Amino acid sequence: MGKRRVMVEIIAKKKGCMMCDLAIGILEEIAPEFPTGSLQWQVVDVGSRQGILRQEALTRICGQRPVVPSIVMDGRIAFDHIPDMEALSNAVREAADASSFGGPQ
Repeated sequence: MGKRRVMVEIIAKKKGCMMCDLAIGILEEIAPEFPTGSLQWQVVDVGSRQGILRQEALTRICGQRPVVPSIVMDGRIAFDHIPDMEALSNAVREAADASSFGGPQ
């Protein structure tokens, strides 16, 4: 029963948003806690056309529009605010452990 890979997307504006920079910084800080390849993450930059298109896709996937900044984990809005490092680490761990208990893959 192995842990599964977790995909985290930060809905952010890369230029000029201090809260977005904070969210990215927190994820960069916790990433080394996880085995290589178990945590994948990307920034969905709503300041770009590609980012806006991804935010629209996530709106359909999540059933509601992810706000800026927010954190989407495996296609679900995990945080609609900026969590502290411990809360984000715990959420990633829970998502990685979900497959061990028959959760979604």
